Amino acid sequence: MQLFSLVGFSAFLLVTGVPSIGFLSKGVNYVLLDLVVGVLNVLGLILLYRAFSIGNMSLTAPIAGSFPIFTILLGFVLLDQGIGFEKGIAIAIVIFGVILSGVSPGPGQNTSIGFQNKRNSSGVISALLASIFFGAAYLGLNLAAGYFGSVLSVWFVRVGAVLFSFPFLLLTMKRLVLPSGAWKWLVAMAVLDSSGFTALTLGYIYSGNSPAVVTTLSSLLGAVTTILATLIYKDKLTRIQIVGIVILFLGVVVVLNV
Repeated sequence: MQLFSLVGFSAFLLVTGVPSIGFLSKGVNYVLLDLVVGVLNVLGLILLYRAFSIGNMSLTAPIAGSFPIFTILLGFVLLDQGIGFEKGIAIAIVIFGVILSGVSPGPGQNTSIGFQNKRNSSGVISALLASIFFGAAYLGLNLAAGYFGSVLSVWFVRVGAVLFSFPFLLLTMKRLVLPSGAWKWLVAMAVLDSSGFTALTLGYIYSGNSPAVVTTLSSLLGAVTTILATLIYKDKLTRIQIVGIVILFLGVVVVLNV
């Protein structure tokens, strides 16, 4: 997926114009930062896909979608990025909705976090670790996008991802065989993921490089995935999950208006 995305962005840059060496040389630190973001993003994706494969998607997706918590915390601790009282309350509402939408029924109980089942526990832990990696990656992406702009930032992220992914696969897999018909899904994933990543960087640029609100809005991916999993895979939502999704969307409305 990362490779297809890199090829697509490379073609786009060749058509629209490759940046000058001078411009790139002045932003070496941002290049390195983007490469690291690519590695963090891949690690987050690996953990996210593991969570999907062993756990309930409607449970793990909202948990992985809690990454804005870590983006905001890291931004506050490392970069002293303030968010203001009103935006802080709005972001807290969104995060509360994310937490509620990740609540799943346990055996013999009406509502409880799905730690009773060992398989679900592993899925939840993987989803939580994925959110930490995503949170760190998006904080770095916000910084690089301010210098490189949207497309070039994502291009460097993809370079870092590809450079990391192939050695990782060689070291961790004895054999790599794609299932029949997998190519079309990989291409679709590359297009969708690249579009989302580009939109995220544009959000950072147009918001004045303040990652808190933009990253919080992007946490809607957890609710959207939960809804799609319910429709496609017939995953059942609890009443608390439904309330959480409603609160999440209401919180987004509040974020956009404060």
